[in-house]
Amino acid sequence: MNQSDWFHALFACIRVHSRLLFLSFLLTHTFVSAAEPPQWETLPEMPVATAAPAVSVTGNKAVVSGGVVLGSGATTTIQTLDLDTLKWSLPLSLNTARYQHGQITLQDGRILIVGGRTRLPAAQPNPTASCELISADLTQCKPTADLPQPSQSPTLHLLDDGRVVAVTVLLVCIYDPATETWQPLCPLHQPRRGQDSIMLSDGTLLIAGGIGRTTFERVDLKAGESTLLDVRLPLSLDDLAVTQLPDGRIWIIGGQSVDGHTTDKTWLLTLNDEAGHKIEDGPALGLPEGVADHLLFKINDGYLLVGGESENHMHDTELAEALWLNPTTLTVNVLPSTEIAHDDAAGFVYNNAAYVLGGQVKTPFLGVPVPTPIRAVHRMDFSE
Repeated sequence: MNQSDWFHALFACIRVHSRLLFLSFLLTHTFVSAAEPPQWETLPEMPVATAAPAVSVTGNKAVVSGGVVLGSGATTTIQTLDLDTLKWSLPLSLNTARYQHGQITLQDGRILIVGGRTRLPAAQPNPTASCELISADLTQCKPTADLPQPSQSPTLHLLDDGRVVAVTVLLVCIYDPATETWQPLCPLHQPRRGQDSIMLSDGTLLIAGGIGRTTFERVDLKAGESTLLDVRLPLSLDDLAVTQLPDGRIWIIGGQSVDGHTTDKTWLLTLNDEAGHKIEDGPALGLPEGVADHLLFKINDGYLLVGGESENHMHDTELAEALWLNPTTLTVNVLPSTEIAHDDAAGFVYNNAAYVLGGQVKTPFLGVPVPTPIRAVHRMDFSE
């Protein structure tokens, strides 16, 4: 090979190598970009700052009801967000001021408001049995039949036939929208406040924890019977989150014990009527002081956990952290935090996007941190 041929070969080698490097850069850049987590978007604020409200979606409107407002306690405010224009309005009011209540959208678009608490201080339960119906066109809010018993923080589930199941302090009840009446289904074995409940894939209802409770109850809705399971949580948990994994196991996530300490632990509950139920440790969340009052959203093939509070030795800290929980691998990944913490917030999923609204943070007043409702709204889109 003469000198000219040698230079041509060297130049060709350098050119091929450069192309490979450029292609490698493009592939690496594309992979990194695709792997970047979704970001929070700050949306227009609510007209009224509120903590512990309830929310549900009817049509293209998110309806936020009640909550605690600064200086006057529970509120009758109803705030609606147009999810197409992102504009807020105040179309009507509740008949009863309330917070820590239940809310669910019925099959016909009406919204059912259930129970809650009617006044401060928070140390006094003061639950209410009153319920209300908001019309689908958001022009009317009227009282409907009361719960069979007062209840704060009831958990609600919509059945395929359009009726609603409510878990209250001592009862499981059924609401019939056609007759606008409640009927007790069965009593609970233990009184519960701050519990979570889920409809299982087999059509039964599982109730988990509550203030001072380590127990589970499983409700057969057809037979109208509740069974206290022979398996226990390792500690009492309230303000927890519970969901069912694709393999049928139940994932219990976070919560706080009766002494107020929050946990970052999770547990996996396996239900087996023949071989026996069992509970085992799941992955830790990686929040050193734990979490309670958090929001848990099912989105696509995973779960988004956001907000809540950590509490340790009677000192609580509002959280802005967000985590992505993979139900297949049982792994926990850190997502970007919201710009402001969302404790006692409300949230929902619409078109593969998670919305977090309101809540509270602590602001100093005369040197004392005071819980203060907020107007902040954040959205994280998982469409892409």
